[in-house]
This record gives sequence, structure tokens and C-alpha cells, in this order.
Amino acid sequence: MSEIPNSASDNQANLPPEDAPTITLPDDLPPVEPPSAGMIIQLFLVPAVIVAVIVGVYALFGQLASQELDWRQLVTDVKSENPHVRWRGALGLAQMLDADAMRGEKSQNLAANSEIATALADLFGEYVDLHELSEEELKNLEFLSIALGRMNVQDDIVPIFRRGIDESRDRDVRKHSLIGLSMLAGNVRLAGHEIDQPELIDELIEISNEGDQLFRHQGAYALGLFWSEKSHSRLVALTDDPDLMTRVNAAVGLARNELLEGVDVFFDLLKEGAEDWKLDPTTVTTQEEESEYFERMLMLVNSMKALDMLKAQLDSSQKQQLVKLLNQLLESTKDIPLKSQVLELRESL
Repeated sequence: MSEIPNSASDNQANLPPEDAPTITLPDDLPPVEPPSAGMIIQLFLVPAVIVAVIVGVYALFGQLASQELDWRQLVTDVKSENPHVRWRGALGLAQMLDADAMRGEKSQNLAANSEIATALADLFGEYVDLHELSEEELKNLEFLSIALGRMNVQDDIVPIFRRGIDESRDRDVRKHSLIGLSMLAGNVRLAGHEIDQPELIDELIEISNEGDQLFRHQGAYALGLFWSEKSHSRLVALTDDPDLMTRVNAAVGLARNELLEGVDVFFDLLKEGAEDWKLDPTTVTTQEEESEYFERMLMLVNSMKALDMLKAQLDSSQKQQLVKLLNQLLESTKDIPLKSQVLELRESL
């Protein structure tokens, strides 16, 4: 039977030998210093950044993959028999086109996507043959014309707009088809191309000869984006049109093609704006006044943009005249955004 060790004997056995060195502890321990900012960054922030980068890269590739799937699904939705699904798909495509355009060089170039263009053009085509559109149908028509106008696919979109501008169509259908067509031609130009359809130019010239002022000034604007000897000749003639907006749009079209033949129209407009309009947004009270105010602002802003394009071709006398007119407009208007435009153009001369 084993014995239980004696506690006293055990303590004695554990005592250090007499010749063992003696360890002397300091009376005060050294102070404990808090970790430095650098140490905290190394311990926590750097790993966090590494993790964030990994997650971000993963999310980016996941997003790109989902976008590829999304636009195809939305195109399918636009073709649905269910009107709610169809319009939800159309709205989604329009939003995706806007978002993709904002991505710049990293975009998927959805504006040149033929499948998207075809889907939206087919939907727009459902409204082309309608007459006396309801309020909802009119909103849908306007929405689709702008969405298509933001693209730069010619073959899939130009034919449906040409159907829409025919004189047999409803006035609203023609109006929004012309707006979309002009937007499309502008985007195609920005991409370094032209819509080469001589028959379309003839159609636009006929529209610019109509008695309705709306179609004359829309036709004038569009002709500046479809350049030819015929459109040039017609634009010069339209600078003498009785309708002010038609004259301005014709001059803008000439300026867009680096021609000074409409510069007097711009000078006359600036003079009228300074002497007669005295633009002040706080005085606008009715819807009719709001519409008139918007049109006047649009003409002035577009004219100043055109003058900015032409400034290198203006002689010293024309520049002096322009500066004088800009100063008059600056003093007369109380519209802050317009004042900013005036100052910007004046400083650039």
C-alpha cells in the first residue's frame, strides 16, 4: 500500500539549493504604454482594406455578370403579353441605358445593343398607328421616343421613327417621333457616324415646309443633324421663317456644321431677350407662362452654345457686338442659371 507523501517533506524537497542564485525583482514594474496609431493600423485597418478589396472585386464581377443577365431578361419582359411585365421591362431597360452611359469607358455600350433597340422599337411601333392617344398612351409614347433616342442603333430604330413622322400619323405621334429621331441622330454623330438616308432628308424638308409651326421648327432642328446640300439650302431659307423658334433652330443647325449664315438670328434673339423678355422665374404663375418661359430659355441657351462653337470664326466687330448684347442680357435677366451661361460665354470670347 503506497504512502501518502508528507506535506512538510514535499515543501522541503521543493526548496532551492543553498547555492542557487538569488533573483531580485524590481520594486516598480515599467509602465505599460498604449498601442500606437501605427500599430492599430497594421493590426486592424490594413487587413480590413485587403478584405474590402477582395470583396469589392468579387462584387464587381458579380455585378457585371448580373447586368448581362438583367438586360436579356428585360428584353424578354418587353416582349411579354402581360402589359405590366412589358412596361416594367421597358422602364428597366431605360434605367439601365442611363446607368450604363454614366459608366463611361467601363460601360457595356448598351446604347449600341441591337436586341434592346429592337425590343423598344417594336413597343414604340404599337403606338404609331394610334389616333387621339389617351393620357397614359401619350406618356408611354414620349417615354419610348426618349429611350430610343438615347441609343445609337440606326437599322433597328430609324425605320420606326420614319413611320412615325409620316403626315398621316397622329400629331403627337409625329411630334415625339421627330424628337426621338433628332436625339438618335445626335447620338450617332457623337459616336462618329452619320445617318445616311437621302430619302429621310427629303421627308424632313417637306415637314419643315408645313403650316404647323411645331413641325417647321422640329424639322429645322432635325435637318441640322442630317447634313447635305439640300438640308443646307433649306436651313438658310428657314433663317427667314416667320416663326422665331424655327429661325433659331435653323441657325443652330448651321452652327452645328460650323457655318456663320445664321449668326444674325442669334444676335437678334439676344437683343430681344434683353430688351423685351426681362426673364424672371419668380414672375411665372400660369402653365402657359411656364411653357413660354421654358421655350425662351431653351432658345437663348441653345443660341449661346451655338455662338460658343462659332466664336473662333467671328471677326472683331462681331465679337464686340456680341459682348455688348451679352452685357445687356446680363443686366436685364434675373434668371441665375442664364446669368451663369452669359458670363461663361462672355469670358470665353
